Amino acid sequence: MAEIVTWVKGRLEVDSIPDEQKIARSLEIIRTSSASNRQVLKVLFYGQSITGSGWHEAVVEHWKDKYPNTIFVVQNRALGGFDAKALERTTEQDIAAFYPDLIIFHVYGDHRAYERIVRILRSRTAADVIVQTDHGEVLPDPRCVEGVQLTLHSQPGCAGILWKHQRMWMDEMSYHIIPALARKYGLALEPQRKWWRDYLIRTNTDPKSMLADDIHPNAKGKALIAEFFNTYFDNMVDNWNGQKEQNVSSITANTSSDTKNGAEIIRFDGSRIEMLSRQPLAVWPIVTIDAASPNKIKGCFQVSRASSIGTVADWPAVRRIELLDHRVAQDWSLTITRVSSDQKAFDFTVKGSITGYDGNGTSTQDFISRTQQFRIEPDDWMVERAFVKSHLPLIAPFEVRWAVAYICGGEPEVIHDGNGEAVQYRYVLGTGLPSGSHTVRLLWPKDILVHVTEYRVYRPSLAE
Repeated sequence: MAEIVTWVKGRLEVDSIPDEQKIARSLEIIRTSSASNRQVLKVLFYGQSITGSGWHEAVVEHWKDKYPNTIFVVQNRALGGFDAKALERTTEQDIAAFYPDLIIFHVYGDHRAYERIVRILRSRTAADVIVQTDHGEVLPDPRCVEGVQLTLHSQPGCAGILWKHQRMWMDEMSYHIIPALARKYGLALEPQRKWWRDYLIRTNTDPKSMLADDIHPNAKGKALIAEFFNTYFDNMVDNWNGQKEQNVSSITANTSSDTKNGAEIIRFDGSRIEMLSRQPLAVWPIVTIDAASPNKIKGCFQVSRASSIGTVADWPAVRRIELLDHRVAQDWSLTITRVSSDQKAFDFTVKGSITGYDGNGTSTQDFISRTQQFRIEPDDWMVERAFVKSHLPLIAPFEVRWAVAYICGGEPEVIHDGNGEAVQYRYVLGTGLPSGSHTVRLLWPKDILVHVTEYRVYRPSLAE
């Protein structure tokens, strides 16, 4: 019985699907790009300070050198000091603003919050996802074979008497929990921690020589993280043998299900649809989705990350601003006043650039704007947390800024090549839709869509 329990637990961490299949779309984009057909790969690096430390810059340079026919559009939106519970509150907003093809993710903290973030990535986007295990801030233990073991013999890396488990939490996350989540949610897994252990032992390297402090990598440590990742990623590119994935599909323009009389009808299954064009459109067509205007779709309105708290440079003043049913695209300002000496409480006034004054609030209570446009929950304010971290008080009056944009109204995302030339214009027709069957209808003057090449449909692998 003990052997069965241990075997079952081990199987949860063993993945029979290769990582090449899990990021098949990203690999296909790279492998099928050519000098005459340069394709675009949008990549988001996401997490906390390790991801934000700058090691990704060497990866991006490596990509541009090794895969010159692919256009890489890269953002790093990591937030230092945001563990999984904190990052959970920013994830949906951050990924919606960029909507990547590939996400490279690492974060410390609570494994339950980690899984909730993964569920957001999987239910709000159709992106390929690579998760990384932790680097070696100390010499990692070897992997413990966890489960019921009827022996008192001590095994390296293990703790416990009958139920053996990993001795250190970071090893537990890296060797067991993250691999199990990768299998469960179809994530590619880069085992940084195992490779750090092997490297440290093979080269007889002191882990401290790779660190700037107790945990953050120094220049040598960042170079090693990038080297491991590049080797891992290049191997997947080399080993891709034509695997496909079904989360993103393309409908060729002007060959959709019904085109007549200046109208084009596109039927699709997903939660987001984009229109790709070689040139900017001179006139925006009349668009309806399921017979309604896109301005009725909540996902077509996106809120930017709030401005910095100031006392901690990369921290937003508030983690999450939730849009409600009444939405207006505009700039917002919130003025903090009368901050308590312990930074636990403050008052504020809100103003929109179009709708004007929108209410007063206090940080200790749930705030809903007077015109019912947005909500801020008390726990999302970063004022007290920033004071604890920096020991610098916020001085009132202090202004917090953010913006709400309507992204389905004809303003494209412009993709540039490495020389600054615009090569693609991406127009969002609808996003944030319930994942399922939808119908888009376009009405336009003659020849307006002549440069449109395709409609791209995104269907998340996980239902909300």
